[in-house]
Amino acid sequence: MSSFTLGHFSQVCSQLLNHYYGEIVGQVGSYLLRRGNRMLNDIPTATGLSIREVKKALAVMIQHNLVKFQASERNNNVAEYTMIHHNVYCLIRYPKYLYMIKRIYGTSEEILLEILLNLGQASASNVIFHSANRLNEANVLSPSALHQSFQRLAQDNFIIRCPKLAENATLLKVPTLEIEEKEKFAVPNVEIEPIARMLKEKATQLGGHCDSEIIWRVNHERFDIELRNVILVNAAARRVDTTAGELYHLILKLWRESSNPDSPVTTPVSYNVIKDAVRKNDSSPILLEHFDHYLRVLYEDSAGLIDRAGDAGGGQFNLDYSKVFENLACASLDSIVLERFGSKALRLFRLTRIQKFMEQDQMQNVAMIPAKEAKMFTYKLLEHNFLQIKELKKGTSNFAPVKSFILYHVELPQVVRTTLEASYKGLFNAMVRQMHDLTENQRLLEKHAMLESMLERLKGDGVPDEEIAELSDTMPPAEKSLVEKIHLMSDNLTLGQTQADETILILESYLKFKSKEL
Repeated sequence: MSSFTLGHFSQVCSQLLNHYYGEIVGQVGSYLLRRGNRMLNDIPTATGLSIREVKKALAVMIQHNLVKFQASERNNNVAEYTMIHHNVYCLIRYPKYLYMIKRIYGTSEEILLEILLNLGQASASNVIFHSANRLNEANVLSPSALHQSFQRLAQDNFIIRCPKLAENATLLKVPTLEIEEKEKFAVPNVEIEPIARMLKEKATQLGGHCDSEIIWRVNHERFDIELRNVILVNAAARRVDTTAGELYHLILKLWRESSNPDSPVTTPVSYNVIKDAVRKNDSSPILLEHFDHYLRVLYEDSAGLIDRAGDAGGGQFNLDYSKVFENLACASLDSIVLERFGSKALRLFRLTRIQKFMEQDQMQNVAMIPAKEAKMFTYKLLEHNFLQIKELKKGTSNFAPVKSFILYHVELPQVVRTTLEASYKGLFNAMVRQMHDLTENQRLLEKHAMLESMLERLKGDGVPDEEIAELSDTMPPAEKSLVEKIHLMSDNLTLGQTQADETILILESYLKFKSKEL
């Protein structure tokens, strides 16, 4: 791949930057995605933008934790700028972040997170002030209650403090940033009275405050863990039922409290500890009554959602992330093969994966597929990198011809990487198509939105239904039908992007934990 060509993952990142921050930020971001570490003076020359526009774009991306800087290896007095690829990609997951926080905590925490996402980086006082401003419109909650909500988010690691200037930073041309581990989630004292006073005065900005130098941002790694856990809980609920999903959610919380989230295998948790957690959770009497049955079903299930690691304390249970995400990745690949090539190709693919190595004749006999069809599907899977071949030579004579055996097998990490690239490509195509449809029909959609807003306002004013119907008829039925079609297509594309992102998370998690095994 040329260094000037964006890969599918980088194309998705570039599209997200264009969508959320505009064309100039998108241009600077695309250049950094292509070229990696770059100095400030390199960017205007390559993008055709002025130095002022480039500085503003970099400032916006640094504020939103999308770009980092460090001293150049060639010249310590000059900074180099680098895109934080994962943080850029996480822009697509912001709606999931907000929904997750609202489900776990409530509306106030959701507003706090939304404000912090909009600001990129901000002090606790600033986030609380802007959130209180938003909530005061509905006369909900006080700044002190919001401060408690902010502490809950920090305590559970959903938000994290940004590094501050190092002690020797003033001596360097390019400052370095650092933060101690114990300070990452420590919430400082916040002066509530000045915030309340500014709210009463209807101020739009907080001004100076005591914690203005302690800056917070969203902790993407913590949200990744939570999204990963949601996938596992949903898998448990699909394989058994919602009660099993609830039990699995409780066990995941116990594992998270006792284990390193990046470890391939969690610390074992005993039967008694799990049962105590279920007793404290009063929401499901059925779960407590049938606890032993649900736990046995989960650890005996072939999906590997729970492994039994010992018998002490009534039984020790842990989670092998590598194993469970391998099973989930295989299920995703099976679904893709079924959709693209049909059930017979799926049978061949699954059989080869289970048996490790198989010859062509063996594959068609065991799968009970006619030879011609078996060869056709095998070559299709081979062509699209779902199967790999290994050649074995038999015979050591210098005179007799050497006989070769062709064995088919599934190199799972390689297949997952290929599928991951295809998922990025599909996600990018869905985003581009959605943007194209909305841009092409922007005037029609704005006209429809204005009409709907006007009709709602008239209904609120008590205007007779006849007049409202007459006004509604000013837009032709053909245009209304087209608007409905555009909205339906946009909703389907949004759903497709969400499903593609879930598949990407599963495949990325498999590769991440697989690499830790090696």
